[in-house]
Amino acid sequence: MSKVEKAAEKHGNGYNCAQAVTCSFCEEMKIDESTAKEISKKYGGGAFKTCGAVMGMYIVNNFINGERDLDDPAEWKNSNNEQLQKLEKTFKDKNNSVICAELKGRTGNKVLRSCRGCVEDAAMILEKYLENQK
Repeated sequence: MSKVEKAAEKHGNGYNCAQAVTCSFCEEMKIDESTAKEISKKYGGGAFKTCGAVMGMYIVNNFINGERDLDDPAEWKNSNNEQLQKLEKTFKDKNNSVICAELKGRTGNKVLRSCRGCVEDAAMILEKYLENQK
């Protein structure tokens, strides 16, 4: 099963958008799924304005690169800024925004991408990014 399929399945099984992305990469992050689910739960549903799936990408990238802050796992650190910018840009280029309300059409404009679509895109972007890091 690809990471995209895994993330979509988790989202369909009740994981929020951030959890679906983060938990699909827990092996690469070297943490168990319950920890991944717990540390990412507060980022779902645009809680921090940024799309939760994008926040999930931040968490995965940070953990893989040694930034393992359990209190704020999505925080941008100087050591990872360039990588996080690339991931965010790739998502934004595909969906025209990284802001949850804009993606969902809650700003009076049309819906840019469904929540499930954002989860799938984030997983795909991360999977490709990590493949290129090898």
